[in-house]
Amino acid sequence: MNKIFILFSLVSVLTFGQENYNFQIVNNQLEWQYVYETEMTKSEIEGLLKSNGIFKNLSINENLITGNIENISADYKGAGKTLMGTSFYVLNSTINGFFMFEFKDGKYRISLNGINLRTTNESSYGVISIASANAINPLSAYVIKNSKLRNVFLSNGDAKIYNHTFYTLFDFSKYQIKTTDW
Repeated sequence: MNKIFILFSLVSVLTFGQENYNFQIVNNQLEWQYVYETEMTKSEIEGLLKSNGIFKNLSINENLITGNIENISADYKGAGKTLMGTSFYVLNSTINGFFMFEFKDGKYRISLNGINLRTTNESSYGVISIASANAINPLSAYVIKNSKLRNVFLSNGDAKIYNHTFYTLFDFSKYQIKTTDW
């Protein structure tokens, strides 16, 4: 009886204690959100956004910046994964999405939604095409089931890879502010 109780407790802890890697479901859509502490000013961050070429279609308001990211590759190596240990859809796609920066007293919050994957190579098995090149699919198609995050997404490392990719992409402490002195 004690063994059954211990087994049940272990399964419960593993299931309910699973990290969501900053992903959440909002209106049945996948969203990644993180709050960064910073010593940079809003104008410095605006300059970085404008100058590095990764961030597109910028719209800048008083405390809000919105825009798009396009053709970002998932950094599975940076997340500690190997090529063979990474899901095919992660390897065979680039990331597009809509972001929103909100600024507040020494910190900024990033919300990334509308996350889509664009396949980079055509995949086929015999005469059956599995994925055509440049097809666009929402990440939520791989991640959400019955209005919940799929356990396999959280447990197989895919969530960790995307979390690492987004975290490093929007961490402006690692970017160099370009100066006019040269």
